[in-house]
Amino acid sequence: MAKKKMPNIAGRFGPRYGSTLRKRWNLIMIKKTSLYECPQCMHKKLEWVSVGIWRCRKCGFTVAGGAYEPFLSRKVR
Repeated sequence: MAKKKMPNIAGRFGPRYGSTLRKRWNLIMIKKTSLYECPQCMHKKLEWVSVGIWRCRKCGFTVAGGAYEPFLSRKVR
């Protein structure tokens, strides 16, 4: 029997936990694992380290802001 394709990263939960919670969890995980633009070097290398902490893989710049999506109020140069 062929392996069933999972439609998104929340697909691993199968029918458990309810559709609404799986959809919310999926959106949060997509935001968290995406790469964002670094405010210092302007490369798309800013990644999530822990809740509210973001680090650039290129220049090593660390910034705090936003739990699962970086919230940067101003450009840092």
